Amino acid sequence: MTEAILLGLATGMVMSVMLGTVFFALVQTSIDRGFKSGISISLGVILSDAILITTAYFNSELIPKGSITEDIVRVCGAVFLIVYGIKNLRNKKHITYPVTRAGRIFYFMRSGFLLNLLNPGNFIGWVVVTTNIIQVARYNPHQCFIFYVFAISAIFGTEILISLGAAQLKRFFSDRLLNGINYAVGILFLAFSIVLIYPVVFR
Repeated sequence: MTEAILLGLATGMVMSVMLGTVFFALVQTSIDRGFKSGISISLGVILSDAILITTAYFNSELIPKGSITEDIVRVCGAVFLIVYGIKNLRNKKHITYPVTRAGRIFYFMRSGFLLNLLNPGNFIGWVVVTTNIIQVARYNPHQCFIFYVFAISAIFGTEILISLGAAQLKRFFSDRLLNGINYAVGILFLAFSIVLIYPVVFR
């Protein structure tokens, strides 16, 4: 139980630092329209994550269990992390804030929902995470539920903090800082890929 909680929180925090359009939409909306509008975007993100998680969970259940499957999962997960890690290390990012417009809570929820749902990396990420906790960590349905609850809670909590500190964050963000964070995340992904594939290569 404790392991599922801690791993869920850690996973949620890692997913939160995968910078993208959602992050900047959240910052910009919080600055332009206030904290409540930023929270509306976060609610849309959480709703789309719930859909992605549900889809990933039932897809992973169709994968047969066994040592070979575990090896495949580890290799696929490692490849995914390596590709994204290298992409983060090579890409140069620039500060760009999307234009926001006035609207009701539903508009901002829809924006967060679509921005998160239409990013294919999010679904692939949840498939890799889900398959690993089921096939590798051997979590039962109850442990998976606990894991997901705390993962989503960590994501939502992080986004609340981003919304609260948006006005202050804008002063400190620069291309240099953004690329530094991007580089650190790339190194983190590569480190995780080594952890995943190590048992397959060295037995």
